[in-house]
Amino acid sequence: MNFSFYKKNFLFILIFLFLISFYIFDLNNFVTIEYFKKNYLFIQSLVENYYLISIFFFFLFWLFLLSLFLPVSTIMVIFSGFLFSPYISIPISLLIITTGGVLNFLLLKKIVISRIFKKANFFLKKINMRFKNNEIQYLLLLRLIPIPYIIQNSIIVILKVNLRMFIITTFIAITPFVVLYSLAGFKLKEIISKEGPIDINDLTNYENFIIIGLLIIFIIISIVLKKKIKINS
Repeated sequence: MNFSFYKKNFLFILIFLFLISFYIFDLNNFVTIEYFKKNYLFIQSLVENYYLISIFFFFLFWLFLLSLFLPVSTIMVIFSGFLFSPYISIPISLLIITTGGVLNFLLLKKIVISRIFKKANFFLKKINMRFKNNEIQYLLLLRLIPIPYIIQNSIIVILKVNLRMFIITTFIAITPFVVLYSLAGFKLKEIISKEGPIDINDLTNYENFIIIGLLIIFIIISIVLKKKIKINS
């Protein structure tokens, strides 16, 4: 590897080093419910005294973490629901997660991740042909399945989805998750002072996720029906 390689890939090397450092130095402990519980009175007082500034820096910090591919959205939506109420948390969270997704999308596109799969070009072409026939449904389905955001974005880049379609389907598919976790953050206010550890299971009613399950089933049915109609026509 020569100097030109490091120069060309400087940004990605930097992101990789930050990711490694984030976990090696246990910086991930600062974005946990346990840490928030220990310090919520101090954090809440800052928000009350500097409300607009707090909103700006909280969401800017979140966007920064997302741009580095860190999987923090669930916990940050919960915190935002606690600190700023769902009425502010939901719309701004949708904007931040979608914007963070766009940054990931553009970064992954820049390194042309599909080069990694050169040997599978023929296979990818076959997938692309099927994918393009039901692009919106498959993208929504991908977003609704609980797999890491970076994997979702990598698949989308490989499948050569355009940016407009990426933004639209991301915004639609993350909405139910953002609403549910923002409400979980609001519920956190009721139990934050109780003794003992608190985790996401204490905040969420998993019956609400039936809606997401029904959406997944509906999308799968629409894909199957579309194929049958096409075969019969």
